[in-house]
Amino acid sequence: MDKAKFEELVLAVAAKPSRALLDELAAALKQASTPLNDDCNNILAILWEKWSASELDTASAEICLAAAAASAADTPEFRKLLVNATKTLLPNDLGHNPIMRALGVRDEKTPLAEVAMRMKRLLSLKVGTVVFLPSSGRWGVSGSVDPIGCKLPVKPFRGVGSTSSIPLESVLKDAICLEIDNEIDQLVTADSAMIPAPKFREIVKRRARFEVDDQQMRAMALSGCARRLAPTAFDAYWNTTAEAAAVKKERTSSAGRSLLEMDQLLSTEEKVGAAEFSTDDLIAFRAFFVRLKPETALRESKLLGEVISKIAARCDSGCWQELFAPLMVKAPFWPQDITKAPWNTIGNWGDLSSKAITKVAEVTCKICSTEYAAKAMMRLPLKALNGFGLYLSDDDICDVAAECKTFTPDILLWIWKNAKKRKSETLPGFVTVESVCRVLSGAELPKAWSAARRELRNLLMDNEPFQTRMVESACGNMKLFTSVLQGALFFSASERQSLMVKLSRISPALRAHIESGAGQLVLKAGVGKTNVGDAPVEEIPNLTSVKSHRRLVAELEDIVNVQIPENREALKIARAHGDFRENSEFDAAKERRNHLGKRRSELEKELAQLQSLIMKNVVVKDTAVVGSAIELKYADGKVENYMLLGSWDGDPDRKFLSFKTRLGGAVLGKKVGETFDAPGGKCTLVAVSALPAELIAELDD
Repeated sequence: MDKAKFEELVLAVAAKPSRALLDELAAALKQASTPLNDDCNNILAILWEKWSASELDTASAEICLAAAAASAADTPEFRKLLVNATKTLLPNDLGHNPIMRALGVRDEKTPLAEVAMRMKRLLSLKVGTVVFLPSSGRWGVSGSVDPIGCKLPVKPFRGVGSTSSIPLESVLKDAICLEIDNEIDQLVTADSAMIPAPKFREIVKRRARFEVDDQQMRAMALSGCARRLAPTAFDAYWNTTAEAAAVKKERTSSAGRSLLEMDQLLSTEEKVGAAEFSTDDLIAFRAFFVRLKPETALRESKLLGEVISKIAARCDSGCWQELFAPLMVKAPFWPQDITKAPWNTIGNWGDLSSKAITKVAEVTCKICSTEYAAKAMMRLPLKALNGFGLYLSDDDICDVAAECKTFTPDILLWIWKNAKKRKSETLPGFVTVESVCRVLSGAELPKAWSAARRELRNLLMDNEPFQTRMVESACGNMKLFTSVLQGALFFSASERQSLMVKLSRISPALRAHIESGAGQLVLKAGVGKTNVGDAPVEEIPNLTSVKSHRRLVAELEDIVNVQIPENREALKIARAHGDFRENSEFDAAKERRNHLGKRRSELEKELAQLQSLIMKNVVVKDTAVVGSAIELKYADGKVENYMLLGSWDGDPDRKFLSFKTRLGGAVLGKKVGETFDAPGGKCTLVAVSALPAELIAELDD
């Protein structure tokens, strides 16, 4: 260092420090030979004396630290200045005495260069920093420094190390700090695909916050990726040159660097009949899954599914849970909540080969809960359902299906096709004319579900056994059956007519109902709307008050969200008791399930057709309409007053007359003065008026 230039620079900084001058001085100190010679120390003493009388800013404090790193003269004046510089550079919460003791800044036995290095390490210890302690061979990830206890919480790094709090002084003495990154994982990945020693050194040099010598890197490898190697094997590994490491070797599937390469290697091994994977292979696969990015897993989902199926086929199912754990949520096949996953995401199941689907479904049933797997069946494409069906019982599927608010065409088609194989009395009950028409009327799903939708439609139109099942599902309620067909607008009018002809051949009761006029309503569906006041009773919408509609919805929600889940738990507990032949709790729980399922079906059927009527909007003139007060006079002179209301509003005690009753249906649409046949004989509509205001408020609430 040129003494004259250095002196000129120091005097300039002392006279009027600027950022440029301070940076230049810091660079000069960094390049100076250590320890600093007497000339440099004497010149710097001018600066120390001037700064000791004022508060240091960050740039001045960095000059003091740079001088300490260059082993400046260790004088009481400089030590005191260095304490102030340290406090200036440290965050407020770290400027406490315990931290200062750990830095050794006041301890004359701690060399200045060591103080500077400890300071660098402390400033590098951000939350999440990867640290290695050569003295103890410990890897970890740092937490927040505890300024009072003067300790550093450390968590394991990629399964290496343990959770503990280490005295901060021990950390600051020799810790190596690295910037966390995916490639850092390779430093501790101890499997058959561990990185070559030259690559190890290259990553450390690039990611370390400050210089690391070869001896320290050797200690890192011994406690990291090479921890399983014997001493002689480690020496051979560590002394491998970059040229030797670059020589291409035959790779195994567990060493695959991408999903594509891994799939190709797995296919090659499969052709030659490779044996089961070793423990090291499985560790390597798991490490790869840990490193796999979610966006890559989604983009290359088909390759990922093939890889999962091929790996699972060559290892014991007992290790699947740990092996595939890193893919949970990350892989599109296993979203956290299968019931809320986007259709396009879970549609990736449909891209897999049949062989891969079966194996991935088996893996899912093994590593996920039974409930998760059953819920998956309610959502996945038909192509995937057979694989799940191999590992789930009828009760497992029924329990979840009973809670399912909407089905896919795929699960309904799967239930229909497997009804005889499964031999379940409950499962086919989910395939009804309502559930089928609902899914066919619903919004189009992505391509993976389109084939099942077409097939289900064709079954309804042309398959006699399926049509028979549809008629049977109405349980004799032919009116309900034709009402559902009215909403089947996915068929044209001519198709609905053709379907009714086919269904009439199956059921005489349905034929009679269709011929009574219901068939015309089915054919007119979608053409126009009917005037409620003037239409025949058969064509009037199923109306009820807002109050009654809400009551039915609340009952359905209670069944679906409270009673059915409680019943499922009761079934699980009862099953655990064993022997079903003498298990009265199980029989009672099953009977309760059947009752809840039946009631749920009834409510869903009713609510699918029910329309709430706001009574305050009803216009009453001279005709009996739903939402009017009526006065009737019979032939014998008897007079009765009623409130003509909706289908679920009837209450004889309050004279609430449902228009669905015989009397309500007879009077509906009649004008004042008109005589008609009523259940009690000839009757005349004497007067019609609006409902009382307090009743309207009650029914509209």
